[in-house]
Amino acid sequence: MSKASSLDVSTERLELYVVPLTNEQLSELAVVWQGHMSSVMSTFVDQSEQAQRLTGAPAEAMRAKVENTVSAQVRIAENYRNVLSSWAAKGGKAEDIDLHQKYLAVVGGATLKATDPRTLVAVALEWLGSRDGGVGLLIQVLVFAFALFVLLFIARFVKRLAGRGLDRLPAMSRLLKNFVLTVVYWITVIVGLMISLGIAGVNVTPLFAVFGGLSFILGFALQDTLGNLASGLMIMVLKPFDTGDFIEISGASGVVDDMSVVSTQIRTFDNQIIVVPNSKIWGDVITNVSAAKTRRVDLVFGIAYSDNAPRAVEVLRKLVEADERCLKDPVAEIFVGELGDSSVNIFCRPWVATEDYWEVYWGLTGLVKEQFDSEGISIPFPQRDVHIIAAES
Repeated sequence: MSKASSLDVSTERLELYVVPLTNEQLSELAVVWQGHMSSVMSTFVDQSEQAQRLTGAPAEAMRAKVENTVSAQVRIAENYRNVLSSWAAKGGKAEDIDLHQKYLAVVGGATLKATDPRTLVAVALEWLGSRDGGVGLLIQVLVFAFALFVLLFIARFVKRLAGRGLDRLPAMSRLLKNFVLTVVYWITVIVGLMISLGIAGVNVTPLFAVFGGLSFILGFALQDTLGNLASGLMIMVLKPFDTGDFIEISGASGVVDDMSVVSTQIRTFDNQIIVVPNSKIWGDVITNVSAAKTRRVDLVFGIAYSDNAPRAVEVLRKLVEADERCLKDPVAEIFVGELGDSSVNIFCRPWVATEDYWEVYWGLTGLVKEQFDSEGISIPFPQRDVHIIAAES
């Protein structure tokens, strides 16, 4: 601890010397640096008082000494703060550290009040031109800016590299792939940011303590969000649906546009955007209309009881065979399926590729109406026979 308490130690070396020290040792070291601060402050007060009594060349010489003392005081204050920062990071009592910080604040304010303007300007100019002052600060800012630029480039490169690796896993859903790439990108950014701050000379140790406390608090405050996060991860891993699929969930239906770890965005056919929390999706029935490559189109056409049903079946069969979008295997099923109240209902069930479902549904419906009209096959509307019985007079 003797090296860490030396007046001649530089700020960079002091940051290394305090790393192995315990909480109790840092408490003692803070008292030592408080003593250094008190001693230099006493010297400053004596020199300032003498500078005010002297005139001419002796006064100028004494002001030069005051400038040197103030510079030493600034360096001691910086080392003193570094000791307090390390002490706080290692679990020092807040009330004990607060006393030292108040002492520093009072001493700094008293120094500014007691220093004449000429000395303050000279000290400020000296600080701006020193390697440990303004020049050092400017170098740190430039180094951090350059490191940040390189960091973002590296993060994008790592994301592209991870994307190429995930492309070799065909079983992985696009949702899970996008999530993994986002996590990889931000982890790279956060780790790189810590490294950049360290290169720039910023002590990042307190940041880890802050992040730890925030994560503990957010864990309680964002319980519902964490539930959505867990549901989102289950959806991404088990893949009940993927982006571009048409699904029906929680009373909503549409095409999956995007998905985050907390919610899923669905676009309806009339271009409405519906955002559903992942916990609502995972806890409900999920119907994925686009999961299979083929679908059966269920059509029902009613004809009059007086019409020729076999002829209507033959018309439907020819229309289905003429449509190239209707698959030959499985074979389309066309049959009289129901004798309704007002019509004979013929079921037409061709198989199509999933993406052709609605085009075939709407296309065949229009063609059947035209063909039935040309063949003289009627499509009746609901009707009832009413018998009137005359009452006897």
